[in-house]
Amino acid sequence: MNVGIIGCGWLGERLLSHLSDKHRMYVTIRTKRNLSTDNYYHCLEVDFDNFIPGKWQVLSDLDSIIIAIPFGRRLSVEILQNRLKNICNFIEGFNKQLFFTSSVGIYPSVNGTIDENFPIPDLQPELYFVEKYLKDKFPKINILRLGGLMGDDRYLSKYVVSEPHQMVNHIHYQDVCRVIERIMTFGLHSKTYNIVAPKHPTKQEIMNHQTGIHLPLESAYGKIVTSEKVIRELDYDFLYPNPLYF
Repeated sequence: MNVGIIGCGWLGERLLSHLSDKHRMYVTIRTKRNLSTDNYYHCLEVDFDNFIPGKWQVLSDLDSIIIAIPFGRRLSVEILQNRLKNICNFIEGFNKQLFFTSSVGIYPSVNGTIDENFPIPDLQPELYFVEKYLKDKFPKINILRLGGLMGDDRYLSKYVVSEPHQMVNHIHYQDVCRVIERIMTFGLHSKTYNIVAPKHPTKQEIMNHQTGIHLPLESAYGKIVTSEKVIRELDYDFLYPNPLYF
């Protein structure tokens, strides 16, 4: 297959490395740099915030496209609209398999279990705006709501952590790559999935495990974003089901 990745940041680069063994890869990148894969790929430098691109020249050759550009919640509506408009113009008319890597940050901070059917009025407005904009333009798009991305150089004890007794909704990047590849194989469209590790330890549990310093644990709280739908519909077994061992 010919696969396009729009946005080769932290996740996009790892998707490229994972998929390039089996697929011919075409990627866009904001600033040219060497990407960490030994396999050949086609790279185009595009800044979707400050450049109005024409249509992607290889668009008709692509079988699948992954939009892996992040859309932070702090971005203004004007910036969001401009970025989205330019991306949509870049792939205008594409009617094959399309993915958007969204975030479980779309869900509010509540205590309890959350699935993909969470009420729309309670979703985070900016992230829902992005999802809806893309869904209106490309009705067959697959929306993947990713947990906090971990693996490689990303591990919790590396960061300053607040609310240590809050449960995490993390995902190892290798599971993101494997889920996307599985959806490609099944040829699915118009799906919305939470991609989150099935286990939800607290931040303090993870910090204790990673640092070897065993600070006391208190009652856990917070939201649990469930990935039961992707497990059930894709018959998927997580490579890294527990963030404690990322």
